[in-house]
Amino acid sequence: MAEELNAGPVPGRDIRTTAFFIADHAEAVNGKLYVLGGCWDVLSVRQLPAHHPHMSVATALHVPWGSTNQVHTITVRLIDEDGHPAGPEMSGQFETGRPPGMRPGDETTMLLAFNMVSTPLEREGRYEFVLDVDGTELARARFRVTVQPAQ
Repeated sequence: MAEELNAGPVPGRDIRTTAFFIADHAEAVNGKLYVLGGCWDVLSVRQLPAHHPHMSVATALHVPWGSTNQVHTITVRLIDEDGHPAGPEMSGQFETGRPPGMRPGDETTMLLAFNMVSTPLEREGRYEFVLDVDGTELARARFRVTVQPAQ
């Protein structure tokens, strides 16, 4: 069993996510996600190009025992419907430890919120936030931009 634990990542036991969504605002504090206006998928603007004043993407990452105490790279990027970059890429590194009592086969949950100010939106159509951990895509959160002139 010790050999299995030291063999490196095993498919099906790697980092996974059970939530990845867009919100008006999100914060991860003390092991909880605090969300305002979460899980929307349509953004109406008065004209294009536009800058959305504030939006967040939030995720719940589940890190298995064998992936704790290791440095991981996380990236969140915004792409347009053609797959081209549509905003700044956010990336960094994280490491989760093993809390007391954690055993092989257990996992720990890591909550993250990425907040963006003045997100550029150049055209109508579909946009996607893409979540990658260690170069592997884990999730996408989609939204559509529509123009709704003032009435």
